Amino acid sequence: MFDVLVESNRRGQRDVKGVILGMFTSTLFQGAVMVGAVFATMGVTQEAQTVDIDTIMLVMDEPKPEEEKPEDEPPPIVTSLNPPPKGFQVLSAPVDIPTEIPPVNLQERFDPRDYSGVGVEGGVFSGLEGGTGPVVDLAQVFAEAVVDEVPERISCPIPEYPRMMQQANIEGQVLLQFIVETDGHVRGGNIDVLSSSHKAFEGPAEEMIAKCLFRPGRVRASPVRVLVQMPIIFNLQGRR
Repeated sequence: MFDVLVESNRRGQRDVKGVILGMFTSTLFQGAVMVGAVFATMGVTQEAQTVDIDTIMLVMDEPKPEEEKPEDEPPPIVTSLNPPPKGFQVLSAPVDIPTEIPPVNLQERFDPRDYSGVGVEGGVFSGLEGGTGPVVDLAQVFAEAVVDEVPERISCPIPEYPRMMQQANIEGQVLLQFIVETDGHVRGGNIDVLSSSHKAFEGPAEEMIAKCLFRPGRVRASPVRVLVQMPIIFNLQGRR
């Protein structure tokens, strides 16, 4: 090798045999390395890596054709299942609004009684037959929940406290049910005791209610008889 270098062989003499031998040896070594590498890699199998990918299929619904909207129809006329009392007429709203002004008779005399809403001359008192309901019987006894105005107590005396119960320092309560008449008074025969804490309180409670004055209940501005329930409380406060 030193003979190949220029500095080592200044005389320019080359060993041809040595050069050829070195090249042959190098080539043989490289070939052996390549053959060994080929045999070493022949036993290795390449494994193909497979990746499973889940596929989701979405089925899109076909768009539905839009339905044609019907033309605006006039609102239906609502009628009540319970007909109005006799003497009242059911009026329905007109579907077509009139655009013409009705003629005015200047010679016609105006009578305010025709517009008072009271069954007087010029009005319709008997009502229309058919399509009208029965007249409400104002003489019947009404419950407090159905009247337009419930009875209100105007004046009542203080109930007489039973002496025996007062001496024993016993207080009590009585629940009464009675009918307030159209004149605001309570009849003695229309008073019932629903409950009481002691029998001794019932008599004084009934006597007190019979002396009370009420503002009568009303239905359509007319006084009516109303069934009322009221508790009467007996306490010792202010009696000692």
